[in-house]
Amino acid sequence: MDYSNKKVVAYPKLTTDEINRRANAIISMFEEFLEFDNLSGTEYYINKINIFEVVKRQDQRMYYYKVFHELDFPCEYKYIAIECFWINTLKPFMIIDETSPLYDCVNEKFSLYLILSMIKAVFSIYKPNDRFEYPSKQRIRDILYDFKFCSLSRESMISFVETFADVYGVGIEFIFQLKPNDISKALRGKNICSIFSDEA
Repeated sequence: MDYSNKKVVAYPKLTTDEINRRANAIISMFEEFLEFDNLSGTEYYINKINIFEVVKRQDQRMYYYKVFHELDFPCEYKYIAIECFWINTLKPFMIIDETSPLYDCVNEKFSLYLILSMIKAVFSIYKPNDRFEYPSKQRIRDILYDFKFCSLSRESMISFVETFADVYGVGIEFIFQLKPNDISKALRGKNICSIFSDEA
């Protein structure tokens, strides 16, 4: 393919307000994660520089998909996979109490929570009469091991999330059978989508 005449469009950087909004949304989801595990009183520290970097790098990747893959609307699984890849990589969250069950790998556990929250959100909309089952403890341990010790690329994280959604019958093939705008409208108001753009 001849790229000589292809117009290069500069990445439109996020505004400071939007970076702060998305970072605050991630922090809100983190607080929900602590409540979900009945650990809402846990003391934690946030590396603000790293969480801002998570937001910026996720947004840059979504723009990459738009420009080079011509995906104007990358599905939610790609969004959450990239978000979690950078959370696992940059580790913006730190638990202060070393006796906490989250102390060893809080970022990886939070990432899994975000992934399951996204899949559950889609599942609850399109399979309202079915019960969402969380993975077994052993499966969770295996996933956390991969997140913490394996060299997962961004693409392998996307593949993991899309394949994992298949377990619940709402995988990537299911997503693309539906209109993207319908998915977006259906998910609007779900807390998990607040970590993306305002259009999510």
